[in-house]
Amino acid sequence: MSTMMIRLLSAVSLAVVAILGADLSATETTKTDTKETNNAKKHVEKHAKDDAKPATPVVIAEKNIDEVEALLGKAIIVDARGGGDEAIKGAIFLAANADDKDIKAKLKNKAAEILVYCGSVSCPASMTLADRLVGLGYTNIAHYSGGIKEWTENNKPTDSDKTKA
Repeated sequence: MSTMMIRLLSAVSLAVVAILGADLSATETTKTDTKETNNAKKHVEKHAKDDAKPATPVVIAEKNIDEVEALLGKAIIVDARGGGDEAIKGAIFLAANADDKDIKAKLKNKAAEILVYCGSVSCPASMTLADRLVGLGYTNIAHYSGGIKEWTENNKPTDSDKTKA
């Protein structure tokens, strides 16, 4: 065989290997995608069986300071900071990182109107807790982003030394 023929066969062999390699990796990707899709379907089916009826997405309503004041004595007000010297009148402290057991102990009624707040607009604890509550099945969650800072700046009613709540 001539050198030219050997080079040609080598080039063709490399091309075939490259094409087959691409096809094999595409097949592996398809298998992985199919497996992930099947796992996702099983997850959805499992939760559909658990819930028996389709879940309606829970919307976390944003409340302004006047709306929050109107909720005093009517809704469960939750301070997501977990403790502090001052809280909105009637609020309970429940830290955003509280374990599920503590949450369920303090908030027994999953359909109750619950308003969550924390320190101020820049504090993420209240939305963290609100999202967790939704994940635990609570259905009537509202959020007050102004927090205790805006509340006290506007001389709204507070409770002091709520650390024992």
